[in-house]
This record gives sequence, C-alpha cells and structure tokens, in this order.
Amino acid sequence: MRDILAEIVTRRREDLQRLGPTFGVKIPEERKRPIVPFLGVDGTILEIKRSSPSKGDIAMGLDPVAVAKAYDKAGTQAISVLTEGNYFHGSLNDLLVATEAAPRCSFLRKDFLLEEEEIEIAYRCGADAVLLIARILSEEKLLRMAARARFFGMTPFIEVRTEEDVLLLQKAASLGPVIAGVNSRDLATFHMDSLIPAAFRSRLPCKAVFESGALYPEDAAFARHLGFEGILIGEAAAKHPEMAGALVSAFVNAVPNRAGDFWKKIAERRETLRKELPGRPLVKICGITNAEDGLNAFALGADLLGFVFAKSPRSTDEKTVREVTHQVVESAKKKEAVSPEMNFAASVSRRPPLFVGVITDAASEAGKTALRLAEEGVLDAVQFHGCALPHSLVANYGRYAAVRIGNEENVQMLLASAKQGEPRTLIDARVEGTLGGTGQRIPHDLVKKVASQIPLWLAGGIDCLNVKQVVEEFQPELIDLSSALESSPGKKDLDKMKRLFAQLPSKEK
Repeated sequence: MRDILAEIVTRRREDLQRLGPTFGVKIPEERKRPIVPFLGVDGTILEIKRSSPSKGDIAMGLDPVAVAKAYDKAGTQAISVLTEGNYFHGSLNDLLVATEAAPRCSFLRKDFLLEEEEIEIAYRCGADAVLLIARILSEEKLLRMAARARFFGMTPFIEVRTEEDVLLLQKAASLGPVIAGVNSRDLATFHMDSLIPAAFRSRLPCKAVFESGALYPEDAAFARHLGFEGILIGEAAAKHPEMAGALVSAFVNAVPNRAGDFWKKIAERRETLRKELPGRPLVKICGITNAEDGLNAFALGADLLGFVFAKSPRSTDEKTVREVTHQVVESAKKKEAVSPEMNFAASVSRRPPLFVGVITDAASEAGKTALRLAEEGVLDAVQFHGCALPHSLVANYGRYAAVRIGNEENVQMLLASAKQGEPRTLIDARVEGTLGGTGQRIPHDLVKKVASQIPLWLAGGIDCLNVKQVVEEFQPELIDLSSALESSPGKKDLDKMKRLFAQLPSKEK
C-alpha cells in the first residue's frame, strides 16, 4: 500500500539538502509582529490550503491575503498556513503575507518539519505555533524542536495518532507548554476516521485540537462535544471561505456534553478491542426486555444493550429500562462477581455496556419516553431506526441512524447522508412492512459496497451460526443482533448468546 507520508518526508529531506530551511524563499532577518498566544481561548483554526494528496486541487487560485482577512472577519481565533510545496502547493511566502494581513489572529505553520533550523524560520515568518508530527520525529528530535519553539515564545503543536505518539506527547508536556492535535486523517493512507480523536481525547494532558474531516457545522460541533478546545478546518474553509462564519459559530457555541461522552466511550472500546482482541467487533445485543437477559449479555461481553421503544414483540417500557440498567451497572461494580462465562472484552475493567433506546417515531409516546430517558442519562444514546435524525447540534445524548438497505439506491442515499456530520450509521435489511427484527440479511454485494466506503455497523440476519463468517468477510466495526438470539419473541436464549460469543475472537483464542 502506498505510504503517502513517507513519500512527503523523503522529498522534503531532499529539498532541505538542496535548498536549505528557507526553501529558497527570502526570509526577514527579524520577526515583524509580536507573538499572539496560540489558542489562548478556545476556538477554530482555519486553514490556508491549496491542495492535498487526498483531495487534489482545493483552491489553487487562493489569495492568502484575501483568505486571511476573510477568516479574521469570520471570527476565528487562529489561522493555519500550509507551507509544504510539493504536495500541498504552499510556501513560506503564504505565511509571511497572511500574518501581515490578519495581525489579530495567531498563526500556525503547518508543515512536515524535520530540523531545528526550521523553527527559527517559522518564527521569523510570523508564526506563533509550529506543527510537530510525532510520527515522523524521533523522541530526541521532537523534544529538542519543542524546546526550540518555546525558546522563541511559540507553542509546540504536537500531532498524535497512535499509542506511541501519545507517550511522546506526554513526555513533551512534562517539560513545558504544548498543545496536542489529533488527526482524523491517517497521513500514511489519508483514510479518515473521526473516532480516532474521540478515542484519545481523555488521555491528552493538555489543550487539544481536532484535526481534519470537518466539512459541515455539525462536524465542528461534534469536535466540541468531544471536549476539544480547538478544531482545525482545512478543505471546507479554503474551498468555501463564505462558510467560515458558520463553522466558527458551530464550534464556539457548542459545549462538551454527553453526546461526546458516548462517542468517546465507543471509540475507546473499539481501540481496546483492536489492541487486545484483533478482529473482534463491538457487539450490540438488542431487544432486551428483562434484567436476566441484560445481565447475561453483559457477562458474556456485550458492548451495547438495545431497548426497543416501538411496536414490536421486543418493546419495553421506562420501568423495565430503569431496572435493567440499574442492575447491570451495579453488577459492573462488583468486580469479585466476575462470571466464568464472561468474555475478555467485558472482564478487562467490568465496564457496563452502553445503553441505547431504539425508536421508529420520535413523536410517538414511546419515542418521547426514550428521548427523555436519554436526556436524563439513563440511556447513553438513541438509535433512530428507519426515521430521520432531528437536525440539532445540541442534543445532550449520543445518537445515530439505522437505515434499511435493499438496493443500490438505498446505498447511495446512505453514503451521501454519512458525509453530513454523523460519525456512524447502522445498516439493517429492508423488508417491506417491518422496520427491524426480521432475521433477514442485506444482499452481500450491498454490504460490501457500504463496507468499502464507511466503517460498517451491521444488523440483519446475523446469528450464532454465521457470525464468524460475517465478521471474517465484512470486518464490521459493530454487529447488532436481536431476534436470532431469542428462545421466544422478547426472551433471549442464553445458550445462543454463549455460542455467539464463542465464535468471536477471545483472549483464550
């Protein structure tokens, strides 16, 4: 597989040897503007960016002076200037003229910096912060470059994306002020995943910035819900400067909340499984109607429990949900009561599963009950199954859509909606006359097409007999089972649940 990051670094080393740290640009002998604290207050970092290896040409005719002034007018706290020339068509000249055009803003030099000499060049060009990518620097070089940035009064902006990166960040933070950036985009493959920043946010020892992937105001609000103090917005701002104000407003008007907490927990669980049980998806057991089934599902390793608030043989009510969630949480606290049936994923920390209300009509009495329980914190999230997500940037609970897939048109509609600011979407089989719990599978080719485009959350026709084949073939991030695990409608079969988890990767295997 092509490693784009390695290509960029190789060409940059060649250019450094040939042109030196100024890359042939005439640099002032002294800095002309005072330091402006980088991310002194929480806010957005809008980027001056012409192109990228992933998107190609974005705004090749961009005027950095005009764009900097537009970003300043939009109210951004900071501006990032991409100065890499081979793959992003940037230049140190862009940084020089942009810093003069927007003196109120702080400026980040965003580049693939490799040598200490480049820090002083950034300072003389007017930068207030410099990007240091942990993935391409040794520990010794990273710490020296961070110290050099502080010497000039600039902020080291350290980008992380792996466990090893976070350890380097923590060491750098112990030696002086830093700001962390977590990139949704893997710079080696340029694959995007908004749950990478979510997975790491709770472990970062300093202010942090959500990088890449914010195309809509909903994306900006999502980053703030996760608890990030800043968000770096590239393509959306550079390509459409007129959107800058809406992106800034969406971020600064949002707050960290339980919606962000839900996605952080999902992301953290996923990363634990990737590390400890490679190939094992998150598992949601849906249609829980009694405490016994909920406790058994938890003991076996379920990551999420679903409660149906709709017309269904598996429908439940508020009293039952309160009872089940209470008993499961209490069971999680009793570490000495670990069941011998428990899967490793559950036994690592005895974390209770996440609780999800499933609704098909937000305006129905059942739907309203689920939404109220989510607002109260009894439920962690709401699954909008076959009904539209409400347009809201401020819901104080996790939420995601479940869509029914039966043909190519359904897939194309799903892929279009998946780009509108929602981290994940569950897909289920489309069966006329029913919204779920059918036991029917989505056509193979349609599942493949979805899985090739977005992280796969899969429901429909998965059971203890075919789950191993489903997981191996489609590599879903999450699987959702309901009717296939029942002894009768609304009652789970413990033996089927045991057989299900026995087919999944486990510590013993």
